[in-house]
Amino acid sequence: MESDWRRFFIRGDRLHPGWRVAFYVIAALASLLLVQVLIVFAYIVCLTFSGQPPKAALPEVEKFPLALILPATFVELGVILTLTYLFRRFLDRQSFVSLGFTRRRGWLREIGLGLVMGFALMGGIFLVEWFGGWLTLSERLWRFPAPGPALLMLAGYFTLFVLSGASEEIMFRGYIFQNLREWPGTALAVVISSILFGLLHALNPHFNLFAALNIILAGVIFCYAYLVTGNLWLPIAYHFSWNFFQGPVFSFPVSGMDSNGLLLTQVSPTGGVITGGAFGPEGGLMGLGAQLLSLFVLWLWGRAQGRERRNHEKREGATEHKARKKRTDFD
Repeated sequence: MESDWRRFFIRGDRLHPGWRVAFYVIAALASLLLVQVLIVFAYIVCLTFSGQPPKAALPEVEKFPLALILPATFVELGVILTLTYLFRRFLDRQSFVSLGFTRRRGWLREIGLGLVMGFALMGGIFLVEWFGGWLTLSERLWRFPAPGPALLMLAGYFTLFVLSGASEEIMFRGYIFQNLREWPGTALAVVISSILFGLLHALNPHFNLFAALNIILAGVIFCYAYLVTGNLWLPIAYHFSWNFFQGPVFSFPVSGMDSNGLLLTQVSPTGGVITGGAFGPEGGLMGLGAQLLSLFVLWLWGRAQGRERRNHEKREGATEHKARKKRTDFD
């Protein structure tokens, strides 16, 4: 009996991975909730001091200015980094870098692939919706009359989505997914971590069942990107690029949040199932199609990288064989 209880809590000489993940999720959500409550409180106080009564300020919470969201995201990333390091160091007894931050051969290409995929897929969605009549462009075209404010907006959102993409990937494809691979295994780790990733967005404006399924699928794809490369560089870059080009560049809502991007666009209200409506492409068939296409691209990339690794190993083996032959001949 004592042995059964021990196996329930301990695996090897460490806390069972299921318990490690459970404690990590609780600690992360509690910490992030505390940060967000303090931010909302500070925002309401600022609006109240500007002359708005608290009841009028509350509906404005969904319209946080970038100047407030950006420092909040810095704090949230700091929380995730600190928690992940502590859990990784003292419960997993492994290094933080081993989560997927090794700079081995090809890591910069993985970042490049993620950046290109986000741009190409979101640009493709934009063109299909435009030519299909689901999206119209204003005659003025650009939201900003001068390049200065536009560049400042892009720089702010660039930083924001780098921080938020890194934070979510470290949490879900880093700590949660990789610990769950120890128990109950890779397949269920993909499913569980992706469902948790989808639930994280459940409080976003205009969230619906289609959006939930698409975001869960996005979690699966980010897991696959990690499995293909063994690193977090590709999922972080792809996650960032998808959000950055979706909102600030092509002016789609990002998971229900309006980012007031460069282009003055209007999405047709009659094609919500296709376009995702107010939630953005992630809530419609366009987002689903783009994600399935990205899954195919990642599969091709994985095959190409596998061939490259095998060829590299053959070259190294041939070089070592020649070196051994020379040493034998010399002896």
